[in-house]
Amino acid sequence: MPLTVRDIIENNFFPGTELITGRESAGNIISWVNVQEILDSVDMVGSGELLITTGFDLADYTRYFNLIKRLKAKGVVGLMVQTGYYVESIPVYILESARKYKFPVLELPASFSFSEVLKTLISEINRESVLGNQSYLDYNYFYPKLKKKLKESLLRGIGNENEIAVLTVSSVNVYNEVGPDIKEAFENINSLVVFSCDTYICHFEKGVQMTFCIGLESMTKLKDLLAEIQVLLIRLSNKIGLNLFVAADMLSDDNGLDISMKHCMEALQTLHSVRAIRGTCLYDHMSFLKKLYSIYRTNTLYSKENKVLRLLLDKDRESDSDYIKTIRFFLEENGNVTRAAKRLFIHRHTLINRMDSIKDLTGFNFDDYYERLDLSMALILNDYFD
Repeated sequence: MPLTVRDIIENNFFPGTELITGRESAGNIISWVNVQEILDSVDMVGSGELLITTGFDLADYTRYFNLIKRLKAKGVVGLMVQTGYYVESIPVYILESARKYKFPVLELPASFSFSEVLKTLISEINRESVLGNQSYLDYNYFYPKLKKKLKESLLRGIGNENEIAVLTVSSVNVYNEVGPDIKEAFENINSLVVFSCDTYICHFEKGVQMTFCIGLESMTKLKDLLAEIQVLLIRLSNKIGLNLFVAADMLSDDNGLDISMKHCMEALQTLHSVRAIRGTCLYDHMSFLKKLYSIYRTNTLYSKENKVLRLLLDKDRESDSDYIKTIRFFLEENGNVTRAAKRLFIHRHTLINRMDSIKDLTGFNFDDYYERLDLSMALILNDYFD
């Protein structure tokens, strides 16, 4: 299938990009990409092309009042404006005109270079197909290898006493090249998985994708592992700008590898479709993630406005403390100190002292249900979207 305007959003090529107008025409097929930092050659844009611009001087109504009408007449399929450099937001008159002509206008964050955008879109156009499951996770490559290793391990009695899980890792941008950042990230994830699982069976890598087959004593341990990985993903995202998705599923039985692999592929697709920046997804939590996105769309500042979360994030960055992890496990255990302390591998009195420190720092009331609920929502939204 050819590339459409809608695919840019649904496949999350550039996280944070939004389709502002023209949803009715989002099925427009993109035959090529035309970049003009300054819109001085609009008449040179051809039919079927997506025009990308920095929006330089776009606030000049007298100069560009009929821009959308001209683009529409020439058969241009959409306009992508990068905000943050020359314009903070797309001018209202442009959006009003675009709505009138049902013309797609996309807003591109300043964090993406035009080189990166061109490389991604042109590669996609040349391939003449939208991203499919294989782009998120190469099932045909990984499944036979995992199946063989799992069968061999079970025959030798390795993993028989555990529940078997599949864990998959994929770069948010499937066009990322394997470099030092990817290698370091994969090494960190590999170390974390091997250390945390009860039985290590195997793992394989291909390009910007990685899969694991591991044994765990319970679903709880898989959730704990994903929580640890989530912290690592946020650190990688903030420090080096590398964004990764991780999906996992428990096998229903020894023959359930095929189903679990497909569950992971579906979970990765869900992470892309909700336009998450990075994050982990347990297959059983997919429906919640979709509902979470509907909340985020209506209030993109939800987690940014939570002062408790901001203070804890800043404290962890400054002192390499574990306040976010502590509060996460406490909230997940519904305020049960004993269970939270067990998951944190600390004494319950140590946890109580840490909670007192958090209260002194933020003023957070651990006994208030609505404060706990508010912080829980902010924490989860921060995991995926901020």
